[in-house]
Amino acid sequence: MSLQIRNDPFTQRLQQIGQWIAQGLLQPAAQALTEAQAQHPKDVRVALMGVRLAQQAGNLAGAVQAARRAVALEPGWFVAVTELALQLAAQGQFSEAMEHARHAVALAPKEPRVLHSAANVAQGAGDGKQALTWARTALQLDPQNHPLRLDYAGMLYRDRQYKQAQDEFNRVLQAQPGNETALRNLLTCALQLGDQSEAQRLADVLIIRSPDDEQVRYWHAVAHGQTPKTQPEASVTGLFDDYAQRFDLHLVGGLKYRAPERVAQILLALRPDRRFNVLDLGCGTGLLGVYLGRLHGHLIGVDLSEKMIEQAARHGIYSRFHHVNILDALRDTPADHYEVITCLDALIYVGDLAPVIPNAFRILKAGGHFIFTCEAANEDEADLVLRPDSNRYAHKASAVERQCRETGFDEVKIEHLESLRNEGGKALPGFIVIARKPLAAPADAPAAA
Repeated sequence: MSLQIRNDPFTQRLQQIGQWIAQGLLQPAAQALTEAQAQHPKDVRVALMGVRLAQQAGNLAGAVQAARRAVALEPGWFVAVTELALQLAAQGQFSEAMEHARHAVALAPKEPRVLHSAANVAQGAGDGKQALTWARTALQLDPQNHPLRLDYAGMLYRDRQYKQAQDEFNRVLQAQPGNETALRNLLTCALQLGDQSEAQRLADVLIIRSPDDEQVRYWHAVAHGQTPKTQPEASVTGLFDDYAQRFDLHLVGGLKYRAPERVAQILLALRPDRRFNVLDLGCGTGLLGVYLGRLHGHLIGVDLSEKMIEQAARHGIYSRFHHVNILDALRDTPADHYEVITCLDALIYVGDLAPVIPNAFRILKAGGHFIFTCEAANEDEADLVLRPDSNRYAHKASAVERQCRETGFDEVKIEHLESLRNEGGKALPGFIVIARKPLAAPADAPAAA
């Protein structure tokens, strides 16, 4: 939120501090801000500048503390209250963030910036209906605000109101011809609405504009009826960075996701002495570690989302983390290194298992286990299916078992699950694969890709 604008020497000093923060000159900015605090201890603008400094330094807790100080100085000023709501949301403290968002809206019910910020807080908190209500009101007050309209359209899309989202993205495009964010989202709207010809038209426009863009190439292939081998790295990172703060509550509470708990049970039944090392691919927020507890070995987490890793680290169970994608981790890990490799709810984004299963086999020690989950494709479908509604991959269990055995795993068990998790209020079928590397690996095992 913007600060009150004045034109006195102290305001000019604050503006200079703000410029230093923007330029990354944090040490002189911090020193000057400390001096400003001593000179004007009750000036709320100093506290708000402290929020910016803490943000730039990556100190999220410090940003919340500074925002609390601003509210304590000016409890009735909507700018300070909104800032506190935003900072609490960034820390994942959504319950309190929503309290302050509601308070800010009550203080300034006709201020579009407040309503827009409150809508983003609500979206992060998983309250899509409230987010839409606030964003819609903000847009009525400021209909020419195109970034706001883009956010509103995105909220409609996440609420599966694809036609309404399409209309809003089109309005942005009418006002800003060539807006690439609107074009990309219109493509996904067309796919969700089953308008293949429009999806292909938009995909062709985008591929001409951005031929080297990984995400554009992916969606161009999908629009033209192809099944890309894997999802773009940027798409997965963006999804889970946005999702990290509320991942556990939503996935376990809302979607009834039980795979980490079940896999932990399987592992401890196989190795009750807890003497094993685990490579947890796509570790997310560390739910497997929570259910496994302490091991007499190392639990190593791999994830593409740094924010997911930050959440997982809070449990204090993982030995260390690697911020890389799953395929790179598999390729670069030395052979005969782990007793266990897990990969839960991640292959739905990886897709093609050709580079996955052989490398997992190579990395495992003799007698080690590769345990992973998949969404289930029907046996009369292709081995690999990209679901258009969710943009996730489903795998055929018989094909996965065949790949494991052809790679050299001597025991392959498939545990079918009627509900891997809920999706749109319905149970989504899936399966757990428990594949064991022989105590003596066969000499003719296929080479890893």
